[in-house]
Amino acid sequence: MLDYYRFKSVSDLFMQGKAEEARLELAELQRRYVALCDENTTFKMQVQEYEDVLYLARNLILDGQLYWLITGNIKQGPFCPHCYNRDGLLTRLSGEPGERYCATCRESFTALSPQAAKAVVGSQDFSDNSGFVPDLERSRRKAKVIPFGR
Repeated sequence: MLDYYRFKSVSDLFMQGKAEEARLELAELQRRYVALCDENTTFKMQVQEYEDVLYLARNLILDGQLYWLITGNIKQGPFCPHCYNRDGLLTRLSGEPGERYCATCRESFTALSPQAAKAVVGSQDFSDNSGFVPDLERSRRKAKVIPFGR
């Protein structure tokens, strides 16, 4: 913690004509201030990382086979479940619905039947009859799929 009373001490030293002692005290205060700023920046980055993890936990869903990221009313994806489960990476799958593949881990995915796509996580059902679309709250059911750019 930065001791604010030490600034008064520096001012008093300058007023007493002890400029060298005042400069040394001021240099120490400056060093401690920079260290606190660095620590504050580190804490802000950690908080941002935790917020990102929390955001993913709330908005990343598994439809039984593939991961989808729901942002507002837009459904983004699909993302490779192998890359995410193994490395925590959201790798977008390429290909057409029904025959997708991951360029990173080289896994391929075929569309699930509507019965096999029913994935129950806790007590919440994340599928509907299409095999890929999760059943979420009403605003999210109307999500638009953003296809992977070719």
